[in-house]
Amino acid sequence: MASVRLESVVKKFGKVIAVNNVSLEVKDGEFFILLGPSGCGKTTTLRLIAGLEYPDSGRIYIDDKDVTFLEPKDRDVAMVFQNYALYPHMTVFQNIAFPLLLKRKKLGLTKEDIKKRVLEVARLLRIEELLHRKPGQLSGGQQQRVALARALIRRPKVWLMDEPLSNLDALLRLAMRAELKRLQKELGITTIYVTHDQAEALSMADRIAVMNKGKVIQVGTPDEVYLKPKHVFVGTFIGAPPMNVIECRIEEQDGKYLLQCPGFTREIPQEIMASKLVKTKEIILGIRPEFIEVIESPAPDTIKGKILVVEPLGSETILNININPENEETIIKVKLPKITKKFRPGETVFLKIDWSKVSIFDKTTGFLLE
Repeated sequence: MASVRLESVVKKFGKVIAVNNVSLEVKDGEFFILLGPSGCGKTTTLRLIAGLEYPDSGRIYIDDKDVTFLEPKDRDVAMVFQNYALYPHMTVFQNIAFPLLLKRKKLGLTKEDIKKRVLEVARLLRIEELLHRKPGQLSGGQQQRVALARALIRRPKVWLMDEPLSNLDALLRLAMRAELKRLQKELGITTIYVTHDQAEALSMADRIAVMNKGKVIQVGTPDEVYLKPKHVFVGTFIGAPPMNVIECRIEEQDGKYLLQCPGFTREIPQEIMASKLVKTKEIILGIRPEFIEVIESPAPDTIKGKILVVEPLGSETILNININPENEETIIKVKLPKITKKFRPGETVFLKIDWSKVSIFDKTTGFLLE
């Protein structure tokens, strides 16, 4: 297996900077996910690691070997594409064996050696009974397993995957998430995986790099990027529903610091007080929907609001609550894990925020104030 390191990598297409000064380190045996919206540079970053694109500046290392301008065949990586790219005229056996057949002489493999390796990887992916079929006779999930097998048969140092589950239906995608994670841990292979699906990233990754506009905004474990976003973009991109964000001002009155937000004003709680806050007048307050309690009667430090929409989702319910009578677009979403009371649109409620879970971002830069 291997580690992968990118140092100040830049890739341009004409005037567009697709990858903007990206530095990353992927540990040996790690399941590392590049996450972000379409056009953020994640696939281009993966293609740079694979050798399908070359950077305009910066260096790329695999196991501390500089591979920046090596051809793909010399990097010892295997890539699984979004469309699987199986050969329709070949059987599953032939598709899986193809990478070995190309290098049979160089690797010193006999036909029996290749057959043995194909059977081993087919058993690992539970597709032994499909070896005689052709891709057109397979379901989407089966084709995906064949593509994974073909990538693994070479026993590469690094496994690269570009949204491999995006063509599957929702239930199969859930099943394959767990299957891929099991397989990666069983093999211990360094894996770099691209997706725009934040649920996929949170459920599969050891660590996640959140990208936007060609830059890496934050790298961390799933818990870190979800609970401690370093930038307002990370908070609003990750989560279903995403983090609530409210633009507020900090005002000083009689030696106290007040948080003035649409619909409410309160003294800045000790839980979020920091020296940097008093120097920043314009801030963005961020709070996850599950860290807000809904109560029916007014109480100290609660925020009055009116329910606009109720979204029942089976095991949980999302309430859309307006906290500013002067502007119906000032909406806070609240996630209730279990319904003990049936809420209705138009009902007045009171919100109690867990201030220990609040994030405060600089309105100008978007970055977390710490």
